[in-house]
This record gives sequence, C-alpha cells and structure tokens, in this order.
Amino acid sequence: MDIATSFSAFHSSDQAISDAIRKLNIKIANPKLVLAYFSEHYDELAIQSRLKEAYPDSQILACTSCQGVMTDDGYKQGEGIALWALCDYSGAYGTAIVSSNQSPYDMARQAVLQAIENSNRPGELPALILLHATPGAEEDVLKGIEDELTVPVPIIGGSAADDYVKGNWKLFNQLQSTQEGVGICVFYPSCEISFSFHSGYASTGKNAYATKVEGREIIELNGRPASEVYSGWLGKELTVSGIMRESSLNPLGRIAGKVHDLPYFKLSHPCRLTDRGGIEFFATVKEGEKLFFMEGTEERLVSRAGRVIESANEIGSSQALDPIGGIAIYCAGCMLRVQDKMNNVATYINKAMHAAPFICAFTFGEQGQFTGGENAHGNLMISAVLFHRD
Repeated sequence: MDIATSFSAFHSSDQAISDAIRKLNIKIANPKLVLAYFSEHYDELAIQSRLKEAYPDSQILACTSCQGVMTDDGYKQGEGIALWALCDYSGAYGTAIVSSNQSPYDMARQAVLQAIENSNRPGELPALILLHATPGAEEDVLKGIEDELTVPVPIIGGSAADDYVKGNWKLFNQLQSTQEGVGICVFYPSCEISFSFHSGYASTGKNAYATKVEGREIIELNGRPASEVYSGWLGKELTVSGIMRESSLNPLGRIAGKVHDLPYFKLSHPCRLTDRGGIEFFATVKEGEKLFFMEGTEERLVSRAGRVIESANEIGSSQALDPIGGIAIYCAGCMLRVQDKMNNVATYINKAMHAAPFICAFTFGEQGQFTGGENAHGNLMISAVLFHRD
C-alpha cells in the first residue's frame, strides 16, 4: 500500500487541479482512491472532470473545506486544492453520492449500499466508512448507515463546509455532484487501520437539562431561556454576529460514554441566537438530555490534534504502529479560533504521524467512533484514521 498527497494554491480551477494532479503523479501511480478537499470558489465540475480524466479507474470523493486545508506539507490558509491518493493492489474502495428528495436517513442508506456496490465487495462489511454530508441532519445520516449495515462499522467524517457559513459547500465523486446530499467512501484496505475521536474539552461541572427543544434549537434549559442560562455560565452576553467565536471555547457537552468511570463527551457548538431566547446548534440535542457547560483553551486546540493522532497510533496494538498515512478531520470553528497558530497544529500532527502523508479538512461537524465503539456526530472535535504497515 502507498499513500501520497499534493496541494496547489492557484486561483484558477483549471490551473490548481492540473498542478495538484501533476504533483501527485510524481509520488504515486494508479491510485484506487483519490480524495479531494478544496475551497468554495473553485468550479467543482471542472475539478471533477480533470480528476476523472487523470484517474479513470479510481474511486473519487471530494468535499469543500473552510478557508483552507492542511497536509503533511503544512497548513494552507485561504484557498487551494489538496489531493490524497491511495494505491492498494489487494484492497477495495467504493464511493457514492446521493442527492434526492428523500430524507437524509434514506439518502444515507442508499449511499452506503451504492458505495459498497462500487467497491465490488457486495455483501461484505467495510472496515471503515468515510462520510461527508452537507450540514443539518448528520445524526439521521449516521442512523441510516448503521441501520442499513446492522453491524457497527467505524465511521470517520466531516460535514461539508464553506468559508462563511453561507451554504456554498459542495460534494462530488466520479459520477455526481451536489450542494445537498450524502457522500460516502467505503474502505476494504489490505492493511491494519486505527482511529480516534476526541474533543479536548473538559466539563466545568455546570449543567442543565434541555427542557424545551425544537429541531436543533434549544429553547429552554431548566425551564429558562437557553440564551439566558448559557450567557450566565459564560459570564457575558452573546452577540448575534459573534456567537460562534464567543462560544468556541465553551460548547455544551453530552456524555457519550465512560472509560473507567470517566465520562467522554460529544459536543454541540452554538451557531445562532433565536428571537425567543433560544440557541441553535450545529448538532441535534434531544429534549430531556443533560447538558454540561464545557471549557477548552486555545493551547489545547493547538496541541490536541497531535494527541488524537498519537491516540489512534496506539489503539488496537500493544505497541505503537507504523503509519503509512492518514486522514484527519478538524473542526472549522476550532481552526478559526486558532488560525494564527495552525502552523503549530500541522507540526504536532506531522510529528505524531512520523512524517507520513496525511490530509486534513476543516468541517462544520465531525463524525467519528469513540473508544466505547459509539459512532457519533459532534462539533469542535477532531477525528482521525491511520493506515499502518504490517
């Protein structure tokens, strides 16, 4: 197995994808799978066409990333196209995009079946699923995948992002392109894989129950307006224009499971204040759930990416594994909070990866599998998968 990455920052779609393909071809030949992460202003149909032309026998999955990307070559701020390619003669891979008038749940079920069919491994459970869906119903998408497969399969993923939360996100594979739908890649690799999913935030101990919820809006916490309760915990009033940054170090957490009686959390990041005193989030909270006021620091946001990679390196083995390469998903909200320190984040990841090639997108929601085996959707989190030499 071999993995390679490339990057180009040309403003023109044609120039950028041609340059990225040229650089990739120097490092790898005949990849079975090509992943692409790119900035919102690029012409996705032009990128799709060039990738299909360059890699006619490859499965392809592409997704927009917020204000840049990151690879083993470093953090790339602003615009650009990054490619990640895998050559694996004994492995199998399949991608699918489903965009229709169906529910996100049904689109997910159809997408995972189509991806398995495209891998030519019908009836066989994949070792890993990479998920890129457009934002809004990620919990339903996860449930659709899990209900269709019936047996738990590790999922890593990130919700498609744009630069300013304006809905300019895009997805495509070798056959389809959409701004609203579900993209899936199934992996049947010939090597061992490991994965990790963490937040890096800690509970302050302050908590409340979601006593009134509508969709992704928490209207009341403990019977009081949610914005009033949250602002009291935060110690300042939230502003309409600055809520995402003001709350990025203090999301709300729900206990996803416990290890040695210590809880681990999936996070929900506030994105909008509502007229009735509620708060809308990037993740769904159910009425009656207990929510904890979480706390993080910029220093943790910078260093935790490397720790998550190190954790993935150690999972499933009595000794540290030797990565061939990897995929990381880093929350766009965290990236924007520490954008001036993202070169340090890249350094931490490179060190943890032992300089093996990796790609990292900045997304509007992260999916991964916790230590206890639960696949979940959260915000302000990092998810990673590593591919290892025998």
